[in-house]
Amino acid sequence: MFPHTVTIYNKDKEEHYHRKVISGVFWDSSKGSVMRKTGSTAADGLMLIIPFNTDKTYLKPKEWLELADKSTNWTLQPKDIVVLGAVNYEIVKSGSELSKLFDNVLAINNIDTRNYGGGMAHWEVSGK
Repeated sequence: MFPHTVTIYNKDKEEHYHRKVISGVFWDSSKGSVMRKTGSTAADGLMLIIPFNTDKTYLKPKEWLELADKSTNWTLQPKDIVVLGAVNYEIVKSGSELSKLFDNVLAINNIDTRNYGGGMAHWEVSGK
């Protein structure tokens, strides 16, 4: 049910990105565009489901931002970047460089916490 692996790039206060690979998730994305009177607009979308039990190193965004060493923990926050697959690439300048190198690169817009308890607790991440 959760066959995918993703790489999440978390942005810190200094605009640096920190990479974390997470397995055991569900990725469902779409790519496309919408034609409007003013021209074409991107209509890319993402639904990413991450079970709570996937990785115990998750921290809430404010906790994560306060860490001195962010290498072992990760978080979910708007404007972070998610890539389908295990990516071994460090961002040098900006997140836009990922789109030039990899397919299935999307920015996180919204995170819904679904804390149902037991094995059903998860985050629903949407993006474009």
